[in-house]
Parts: sequence; C-alpha cells; structure tokens
Amino acid sequence: MKPNIIHSIVVCLAAFALPFMVACCSQEESLPDNVAEAALYLNIEPIVQSRAGGATLPDNEKMHSVRIVVLHADGTVEHNRHFSLEGAREQKYILLKVTPDEKKKIFLFANEESVSKVEGVTGDPQSLTDFFKGYTDGTSGFEAAVNGLYFAPGYTDKKPIPMSSMYEIEFPAKGNFDGTFYVVRVATKFTVNFMNWRGEEVTMKNFTIASYADKNFLMAHVKDSEQNRQLFKGKTWIDWLKEVSEASSEDDDYATTEAAGWLKDYELPAQANKANTYTHAAITVGEPTVDIDYPDNSKPGVAEKAPVFYLPESMNPKAGAADGEQEYTLTINIDGRTEPFVCKLPNLKALFRNTHVVVNITMYNSNEIVVDVIPYSSVSLDPIFGLDVKEQ
Repeated sequence: MKPNIIHSIVVCLAAFALPFMVACCSQEESLPDNVAEAALYLNIEPIVQSRAGGATLPDNEKMHSVRIVVLHADGTVEHNRHFSLEGAREQKYILLKVTPDEKKKIFLFANEESVSKVEGVTGDPQSLTDFFKGYTDGTSGFEAAVNGLYFAPGYTDKKPIPMSSMYEIEFPAKGNFDGTFYVVRVATKFTVNFMNWRGEEVTMKNFTIASYADKNFLMAHVKDSEQNRQLFKGKTWIDWLKEVSEASSEDDDYATTEAAGWLKDYELPAQANKANTYTHAAITVGEPTVDIDYPDNSKPGVAEKAPVFYLPESMNPKAGAADGEQEYTLTINIDGRTEPFVCKLPNLKALFRNTHVVVNITMYNSNEIVVDVIPYSSVSLDPIFGLDVKEQ
C-alpha cells in the first residue's frame, strides 16, 4: 500500500525501481544498507511558465545551485545540503539517506548566491548562504527563522533568480520515496511587445509601471484562508500555480486565466515599500511594412528587442475591491507628444511570484493605443485586437 501523497509527489515503493534510476544519474549518496535508513530521491525542477512553441528559458531563470534542508518531525535538521551545479540547469536529481517512518518537511532553494543580504534575522547583516550555514544537522528553529526572512531582490546583470518552496511528506516505514519537487521563482517577469501601425518610426522616451514592492519574503506567505481554499480546490498553491501557468501557455486567451482564478491572498513583508515605479529607458519602434495588394502580408513595426525585465512579487490593492484585487499603472511617454498615455493594466488582478506578464501595446495612426495583458504565459504572442484602452 502506498503512503499518503502530499503536494502531488509520486511515491515509489518498488525496491527494483530506485536502483534503476540511480544508475541513470549521478548521485551524491549511495543507497542505504541498513533498516534504520531509507532513500529519498528528489527530482528538482523550477516551475516553467511554458514549454510550448519550443520556448527556451534564459539562464538566469534556471538553477545554478540547489540547497535542500530536510527537517525531522520534531523540527530539527536532518539534512542541510548545498549542491553547486555545472552551469544553468532545469533539472537536478539528488539522493539522500533519511530516517524512515516519519513526517518530514523539505525546504528547497535555488540560486541562493544571488541574495547577498537577508533581513528578518537577529545580529549583523548576512548573506543567505551565511544564514543557512548556521543550521547544521540536529539544530532546531530553522522553519520559523527561514519563514521570517525577506530581502530586496536584485535582477540586474542577468543574476540568477532566487527560488524556493516547501513540501511536507509522510515517509513510509518500509521502502523509499521518489518524487518531483518544484521550486518557485521569487520574481515576476514582464515582456513588453510594441506593435506600430503608424506610418512612421515611433520613439518612446520611456515607459513606467507602478506600483511594485521593493522587498519579498524568501518563502511564499500564502494565507490558509477560505478564499484560497476555494481557489486551490484541494491542491497546494504550488500545484495550482503550475497548472494555471501550463494551461495559459497552451491557450493564451485571457478567459483561460480568468477561469483559473487569481491568487490574491498572500503577504509581503511589512517593511516593503509597495509604491515603487519601474522606469524603462528610451526605445524605438520601427515603421510598419504595408502591402496594399496583399494586406495579410502587412506587418507592424516592432522594437529591435522587446523589453524583458523582472520585478518583485507585489501587491497594490485596487480601490474599493473587497476580494483583494490589485491594479498596476502603465505610463508611456512618446517623443513629440506632451501628454503621456496612462492606463491601468487590464487583465492583471494580482502579481504573485513566478507570474510572467506579456504586455502587448499596439499603436495606430489615429493616436489610439491598445493594450492587452496576458498573465502567466511565457510565449511572445501576436497582439489581440479589440481591447480598446483609450488615452487618459
């Protein structure tokens, strides 16, 4: 009989299956040789926004290092292991010897080296790696301490994005445990596509997005609320996020995202400033290619390179919204125009970690600008017309 499955972890008790898998991959530990030990076999992956269309993750969204902290049922550390990876990886297999027949908590982290300073700890400022080094095997207090950590993310210079997650498992009395565990990026991603149908090149002096937070918890603080229970429908928030991300990548219609719902009930550090404004430098969008005889061959002008940037997980409540709906403001300053284009980003009701927002901005000769926002998807999409957001 299989033990309880928690967080959609696949449990494998067949004794012959695990050695086969170990033979296929290099591992850090050999299989246990006594009844007081068992094998915990982990396949660790980032939640990928999409595998559709041959999309390839940039290196900063992959894992460059992995840390695993396993806690006994009493909360003491059973393992605190760090693994440096050879280059950027989307998958890592790890084998650990563990004590069987107990409930365990497994904390997973990737790219800890990108966090040079953590807050929420007593004593002198320290890096995230220094924090982890303070919890050796047998020590207690790790869970409370790590849940209190927060930091100011830095996404510049293609620095690898920090990731984290936590799983609870019931380890069997006999046999081994085999599962896939996901880490979640402590970041949100924006891709901005400009489509120009005007008869001339257009230069944006800049564009801005407000209002985002400047600090994030290392671990996601998702509330155990009735609102979230109804949203997740018996799943964990990690499983829910993985499913809606994959679904929206297969079907990029906004109705797919709206049907899945929005994770709005989570917390940011009290110390976070939630009123920051991101400003992107000047960008030029080329002229369209117009084929009068064959209109279907016409193409809008585009930027040489679509802006891609990362912002922290944020929370900007919409005025009057009772369910925690959020809103974010886009401002575009166009060269030659005295009045900026300003609008609330449509179709974006929350900015929880690991969300990838595709913003399509279409400009017409009538000075009309149409904005469409597609959350969760990681595929660059053609503009969806008909969402008429007037200049304000």
